[in-house]
Amino acid sequence: MSGISFVVVSVGIALSLITIVSLLIASLGRLNTDEIAISYNTISKKLSREVQSSGLHLNAPGFRFIKFPSVFTSMEFDDISCLNQDGVVINLDVTLQFQADPKYLYDIVLQFTDFDGYKKILYATGRAAVHDTCAHFNTTAFQSMRGYFQVKLLEEMKNTFNPFYAILRDLQVNNVRRPADFETAVKDKEAAKENIKIAENERPKLLTQARTEYQKALKQAQIIKERADTDSNIILNQADAEAEAVRARYQSETDAYVELKNKMRLNVEALLNYMAVRVIGSSKSDVYINMKSPAQVKYEL
Repeated sequence: MSGISFVVVSVGIALSLITIVSLLIASLGRLNTDEIAISYNTISKKLSREVQSSGLHLNAPGFRFIKFPSVFTSMEFDDISCLNQDGVVINLDVTLQFQADPKYLYDIVLQFTDFDGYKKILYATGRAAVHDTCAHFNTTAFQSMRGYFQVKLLEEMKNTFNPFYAILRDLQVNNVRRPADFETAVKDKEAAKENIKIAENERPKLLTQARTEYQKALKQAQIIKERADTDSNIILNQADAEAEAVRARYQSETDAYVELKNKMRLNVEALLNYMAVRVIGSSKSDVYINMKSPAQVKYEL
């Protein structure tokens, strides 16, 4: 009988030890260095307010950890489409780094259950903040004031995330894309500006070249005019000289015939007959002409 009692006691002790070990195992939990959590008792349905950090923790049997990152986590908003102040569709990518405030982890779990539910509400709220901020900037500002847009979006995100106990550390705006037609128009405008700058820079050079060519043309025209004046003077002088020579020759002949006329006491008709006879007589070949003979073939002095 004593042997049976011993066995029963031994079995009881062993079962108790097994139960205690099982309860200890079920009550222990480990958190990594990048995790924080609060415990939830699945048996009593109670949520602990204590925020536990990395390490090994002993809780009530039947608990489970509701874990959140203890470091900042990235959230990406890829290819968000929004309407800007001009009504133009803008596509952009936004990345932010956030963390659930450990001081309000109990309230966060009560509202959003776990980290996945928490991220969903932050993502939806973040997209709305992007749309609101985008509506305050025109199309040109997205190109010329991108840094300011990023600062304003960070402020809007912080204000939006604040009611959800989220700590927002930084935000990046990347790959801002405008409509293809607008991009083409902007490129054409920039190209036109560059061409205007090039033309403005080349204008003094072209003006100098034009002035140089103009001065060269003026000098060439002056040379041509002077040459023409010289040539015309030469031609006029030659013509005057030739005319003077002709006048002198005819004057000399006139004087000779006048002297002959006076010396021979001829009238004009007789002088003409005399001249005709001399012309015919001086010819080296026979001359045949049909004309009346002189009225007087001999003239006495």
